[in-house]
Amino acid sequence: MKTPFTRRRFLQTAAISSTAAMIPVLKSCSSPQSAVNELLPEGQLPQRRLGRTNRMVSCLGFGGGSQWCNWPVKDELLQNHIDHAIALGITYFDTARSYGNGLSETRYGKFLTPKYRNQIFLNSKTGDRTYDGVMKDIETTLGLLKTDHLDNYCMHSIDKIEDVDTLLSSTGGYKAFLKLRDQGVVKNIGFSYHKWNDASQKAFKEFDIDIIMCPMNATRSNGNEDNMVPLALKRDLGIIAIKIMGQNVLIGNVSGDDLLRYAMTLPVAVLNVGMDNFASLESCTEVVRQPVISEAEAIRIQQKLNFDPAVIKLPYFTG
Repeated sequence: MKTPFTRRRFLQTAAISSTAAMIPVLKSCSSPQSAVNELLPEGQLPQRRLGRTNRMVSCLGFGGGSQWCNWPVKDELLQNHIDHAIALGITYFDTARSYGNGLSETRYGKFLTPKYRNQIFLNSKTGDRTYDGVMKDIETTLGLLKTDHLDNYCMHSIDKIEDVDTLLSSTGGYKAFLKLRDQGVVKNIGFSYHKWNDASQKAFKEFDIDIIMCPMNATRSNGNEDNMVPLALKRDLGIIAIKIMGQNVLIGNVSGDDLLRYAMTLPVAVLNVGMDNFASLESCTEVVRQPVISEAEAIRIQQKLNFDPAVIKLPYFTG
């Protein structure tokens, strides 16, 4: 089995202070192998540098997507959930204009930003492709989130070449992203995608971005690790991994904890995981507090997963 140089280099340098090309694990772990029995103190998570943003963020991100924004619980429990995530050391929080038709942003604006805005890195996204649409969405997003700026704003789900062409057109939304960054309304910009295809590759080439979000997991099913990651590291982009558990369809031959341990070996800044209950929050934070596993252990998880695209259909691969 071919082992990607990016992961090998990352594991070999995990304990070394940050350079422009690498993302450091919290310095308390001298190396993935030598700190096997060491755990971080309660309330601390490993932090990694988010590329050229130069922000240090928790390696585990709080995903406010479909599961969390549709969680039917009382306000008191939602506030406790956010409070507990902060207490456990999470500093990266993710949402989008489309999540729950604004419900996710509304909940963040009610339970997260009033208490913790200055402690967190806040990311949202828009699926609009036009200049006017992006400007309208950012106004709505900031109002719901109760903040005057975003730490990052993403062009959401760039999976079709038409998305890129529209964004780059004379009335396209890419100009809005650049203007918002220039004005400081958003500190950084990026885009998310699901396949390393002609659309995402063109976006990667044409957009002056700071952050990139895409699926990365033990299936290695779309070539991001071998194709996108080296290019992103060369540009010093912050990489945020999504779909780490394949929206839970990968759990079976391996556990969710195994998939998270595998993802920790990737040279990414944030593992963004949907948080729809306290059990997920507790389990994920406990796993990422442990030392990073070795390359050999990561390969064993990949082999045990035994991913077969003909048997396991990944729900986020559409079109």
